[in-house]
Amino acid sequence: MEICHSNNKRDRFKNYILLVMQRFWLTFELFNKNGLMNHAAASAYGFLLSAAPALLFISFIASYFLTVSSEFVDSMLGQIEPLFGVFDVKHFIINFFNSGGSGISGIAGLISVITIFWTTRLCMLSIQRGLGVVFPGASSVLKNNIVTLVLGLAAMIIILITVIGLRAAIMLLNSIDSAPQSDIAPIINISIRFFFMFSLAILSMSAYRFFPAKHPKFKNIIYGALACIIFYQIFATGFTLLINPDRYDLIYGTLGRLFLFLMNIYFFFVFFFFGGQLINVLDFSDALLFIRLREVYSKGMPAKQVLDKLFATLTKPLKKYYEFYKKDETVFEIKSHGQEVYYVISGKAGAYLDNEYKNRISLINETNFFGEMASITSDQRAASIKAETDLEVLKLPPDIFKTILHLDPNIDQSLIKNLSIQLKSINQKIHSS
Repeated sequence: MEICHSNNKRDRFKNYILLVMQRFWLTFELFNKNGLMNHAAASAYGFLLSAAPALLFISFIASYFLTVSSEFVDSMLGQIEPLFGVFDVKHFIINFFNSGGSGISGIAGLISVITIFWTTRLCMLSIQRGLGVVFPGASSVLKNNIVTLVLGLAAMIIILITVIGLRAAIMLLNSIDSAPQSDIAPIINISIRFFFMFSLAILSMSAYRFFPAKHPKFKNIIYGALACIIFYQIFATGFTLLINPDRYDLIYGTLGRLFLFLMNIYFFFVFFFFGGQLINVLDFSDALLFIRLREVYSKGMPAKQVLDKLFATLTKPLKKYYEFYKKDETVFEIKSHGQEVYYVISGKAGAYLDNEYKNRISLINETNFFGEMASITSDQRAASIKAETDLEVLKLPPDIFKTILHLDPNIDQSLIKNLSIQLKSINQKIHSS
């Protein structure tokens, strides 16, 4: 397999596109492997449970403190489809205030608040479990509860801000007599939708940042949130074009709107967890790309399948570890310091117990490691390594190598096998001398 090192702009662009494809395919593989579709379904169900009581509480706040009519709240929240258009807000508000004429609206309000926090906690726990699969590691119970509470309150505050913004926009629209309202209304609707999508992105970034025990890199969090929102917006737009909500409501009524509501929520969480998995792939991109490259090279044949070709090329994250040694050139000497681990891409390397290279104990072929013993034990080099032919290797830092061992248990077996062969060779040398 050839490794190309062209520096022209066209090849750099191709390598960039290839890298993007590699990372998204790794994200897709791990997304399926971790069963995140099931976590998305659980999160959507938890959201459905929390949406109705949360909407009741928001409607009460908007009607009571903002002196907005129930009809206005109903029409305003209906604008932020597909999240809340399925609920009859006016009916919620009337029941909340009247409570069947028994005068116990305060108790109803208290119960609704308790229900909000309980169901919101169920939704957030589902999200937390899904992100826990993507970002393994123990996190404190207190921290998780605080994050759950804050994000739940933030979601309700965003909806309230949306209602206030819509009210202010309509008041502004009514005050402008000279301008055609039909020209301004679409701008207001687009602005509100943009604000809502922006708020979803902020909430997603907050979940990516604070739920994992070990915080991901902020730059990767931005990429994950952008992927989540962009993919969801593409889906929502395409879904609306394919299925006319008004026609679906006419045929199936409330059940039809509930189905569309659930579909949108479910796919939002699908893309939310996909964005989280993408963040994880970006955080461990070097190690994951190496693991796939090693799988391809271990087959010992030119890459023929599409996926093999995709991962057989060294892209930018791995190119920085690439080293070339001419025949008879020393890689490192015995008792020298260094904890980097070398992976042989092509060529052969010899291991010697002396610096004169007279006592070779083993021959290291393609797709094998060397230097791993010093990396594991943090000790001096146990042998000298010389290039027996022109040698191409990846020189992996110890932290990357430890990550690789953590992510791919198969490498442990390979290392144990190679170390056993080397020890057997050393014993044979000792007995024969």
